[in-house]
Amino acid sequence: MNFIKQIERIKEMHKLISGEKTGSPLTFAKRLCLSRSQFYNELDLIKELDAPVKYCKKRETFYYETPFELVVIFSLKTIKDDESKEIFGGSNFRPSLLDGTLISLL
Repeated sequence: MNFIKQIERIKEMHKLISGEKTGSPLTFAKRLCLSRSQFYNELDLIKELDAPVKYCKKRETFYYETPFELVVIFSLKTIKDDESKEIFGGSNFRPSLLDGTLISLL
């Protein structure tokens, strides 16, 4: 579930950066319940998405230098054992070559 937490955290960071209401880096990190180094790792992840993030010392806030939209969409579904057999072709899957010769994956 760390993946979901990270996505939610990035969405929260984006919201605060967009509103220019982050505070100093330390304040921002505390608000997100992160250490300073963890905070900068998350910020780097946002920057890797080409977000034009800057920091203004005078206003003590992070902001986007140019308009930036972040859209995060994900889906999570639990699959039961009988459903996985249907999806993955059953439990006795044995690949074969075009001439019908069976091959082993082991």
